[in-house]
Amino acid sequence: MTSGDDEIHILNEGWRLLGSDVQAELLARGWAVANLDIGDDEPLEFFWPPTAPIGYGRESDELPSSPGRPPEMTAPRETPWILPTRIARISSGWRVEYGEATAQQPDDAVEYADDKALLQGLPRIEWWPMSVEEARELEHQRVLHTTYADAYDDHSLGYRIQTEPYIGRRYEIYERLRGRIKVTMADPDAWRWSGDLQARLRIIDGQMWASAVRTARAGGDGWSISGRKAISDED
Repeated sequence: MTSGDDEIHILNEGWRLLGSDVQAELLARGWAVANLDIGDDEPLEFFWPPTAPIGYGRESDELPSSPGRPPEMTAPRETPWILPTRIARISSGWRVEYGEATAQQPDDAVEYADDKALLQGLPRIEWWPMSVEEARELEHQRVLHTTYADAYDDHSLGYRIQTEPYIGRRYEIYERLRGRIKVTMADPDAWRWSGDLQARLRIIDGQMWASAVRTARAGGDGWSISGRKAISDED
């Protein structure tokens, strides 16, 4: 395609992605699109990145790179997930298919007749097979843990299962803190940088921690929050 054709294609795909309140909300929450190269009459499939196997929706098995992004944010990773949690438009509404991992079977697919019902169910869908309540409790425990560790210059427990959308959110705040993203009151996105950005980083870390716990459980005995266990760790 010519550069003009490329621009038209990008505009068309952008309109397609934002063509409904549900699709716009999914993108805003961090859901990814599996494949844009499908016919206009075919439904887009959205998937939840924390539950996605390596390379799902991409040709590469590596996380997307970005200039200046720290190496740990672009390195290949292992995951026990075989299929991600997915959402697709169907004639009768929306269809949700839950993910599958080595030690986690999917729940039965669920169909939602209207947009409102799906939007209300997104937190539960995103944290499956955990409950939203358990995920929030894990987040709160992590925030308290890291706050105490920082307050007393102590060690905080690390973990290596880190995925989008949390990596991207954290990186964006890092860039803001480093002064690489300039914000003025005329900036329509200025509201995103109000408040304490360090506190926001702590919240994102809590969310990513809860997600890592969920993934470790989905992997079974051979997995921990730092990924696949070494053989000596399993003895």
